[in-house]
Amino acid sequence: MRNIFILLFTLCFVMCAPRQSDNTISVDLDHPEKASLFDYFRSIELIPLETSSDALVQAITKVVEHEDKYYALDKPQCLIFVFDKAGKFLYKIGTKGQGAGEYAFISDFNINPFSGNLEILEPYGRIHVYSLLGDFIETKRISYPEFKVAHSLAALDNDIYVSHSLFEPKKIAYFDLNKQELLHEEFEEDISIGSYSQIPYQYKDEWFFYRPFHPIVYKIGKKQLEAFFKFDFGKYTKDGRTAVLSQEAKMNFTKNIEEMYAQYSYMIQAVRHNDKYIFASVLWKDNDHRANIIYDKSTGKSKYIIEFDEKVWFNSYRGEEIIVTDQYAMMPIQWVDLEKRVTKEMLNDKQQIILEKLLQADREQNPILIKYWFK
Repeated sequence: MRNIFILLFTLCFVMCAPRQSDNTISVDLDHPEKASLFDYFRSIELIPLETSSDALVQAITKVVEHEDKYYALDKPQCLIFVFDKAGKFLYKIGTKGQGAGEYAFISDFNINPFSGNLEILEPYGRIHVYSLLGDFIETKRISYPEFKVAHSLAALDNDIYVSHSLFEPKKIAYFDLNKQELLHEEFEEDISIGSYSQIPYQYKDEWFFYRPFHPIVYKIGKKQLEAFFKFDFGKYTKDGRTAVLSQEAKMNFTKNIEEMYAQYSYMIQAVRHNDKYIFASVLWKDNDHRANIIYDKSTGKSKYIIEFDEKVWFNSYRGEEIIVTDQYAMMPIQWVDLEKRVTKEMLNDKQQIILEKLLQADREQNPILIKYWFK
């Protein structure tokens, strides 16, 4: 009887204990593989953002798609341009200046899922709230005593936010905006790595955080970071939270890059995922050696791809933020890079006409959204 009890207790412990899945993605950086973009995508769509005297965009680094509109951040001009689903310009949001609702710089923006408003973040602690039609509502301040700077912002509920700092030692801060209270800080890293990092990304209703050298991608949980998956680069994998740089490297960017690659070999530029794939773009040993990692969840296998069969760029090359949904991957691309991103043979008849018209333009056009529709 005693043995039966022990057996039942053991079975219950094994069955009831939380299970940890091995979310490790092994990548062989020494052996690149061949692949076509059409191994993953069924079609490619170009959405030119209208160029007019009212809509002259310098550069787009982030796009949020919401209710059949594209909200595009132009950091150099400190404006958010709004376009419809076809790329027609609708209106602008925000004003650079010192007045109510105005600001000196934008580090990030999001559409708050709880209020339905658009929030523009100034890095030193002001959140400018606008309606989705561009009407200014209010300015909120992040003023809890420990606050210094924030480069991105994500709302977890009506009051709780998570900010991310590129250059503070602790990268992630949870805080209560209503009570002006710091709740939790984590992920300490050498500040010298901040220059190479990207802000967290969103998939569906959740946010994810990754670093340029650290191999783990985290989900931003309700109270703390939660390890979501990790890359295993074999002998090249390193923790990535420390860097030993010479005094010359701290003052000279070229020397800084050289010493970083001597220590880490790779740099993760972008990570995104959906229900089928995990995408990453990496720099390998130098800034000119760009490559892609695509992990297929159905097969449990990854491909390390230096160049696609189509011989075009894919993923982030100029710091563009990528949107990945279960239906498509999308990113803004510069008009001058168009022929590096797509060829006529990759498009259907309708899209070929759009491409030809763009290439024949007699002056520089606004950025183009390129959508890759999954199979």
